[in-house]
Amino acid sequence: MFRAGIDLGGTNIKAGIVDENQKILAEGSVPTRVGRPYEEIMKDMAVLVKDLLKKIGADERELLSIGVGSPGTVDAQSGVVLYSNNFGWNNVPLVAELKKYFHCPVSISNDANCAALGEVKAGAAKEVVEHYKRIYPQVDAGK
Repeated sequence: MFRAGIDLGGTNIKAGIVDENQKILAEGSVPTRVGRPYEEIMKDMAVLVKDLLKKIGADERELLSIGVGSPGTVDAQSGVVLYSNNFGWNNVPLVAELKKYFHCPVSISNDANCAALGEVKAGAAKEVVEHYKRIYPQVDAGK
């Protein structure tokens, strides 16, 4: 089973597919071409993820979830980009639009939050967090 991550940027849309161990199996990018209707940008995001799944020989049914990092003010609960200066967006239903292409859960957060979470889960900060949990085990007790 796999997960997809999408970084929605002002220049490029980048995406990757990871396995259960957060190992990157495929990654790619396409130009964002800001200024187009958001529906076209969402379609490009979907096509990119589907192409990456094909690249690793996976079926869309093997996709557990998709996470999107978007610049701007994001309402993660409703799946809406409330405001993004980069795109000139107001109240764009990003999650609902992407769910037209996928049947798995889709979530969204601010891109800076996603970058920090990625570092903690699988990047350079992972060892720091593990070390901190060994020193202060009560912090990890809420799992």
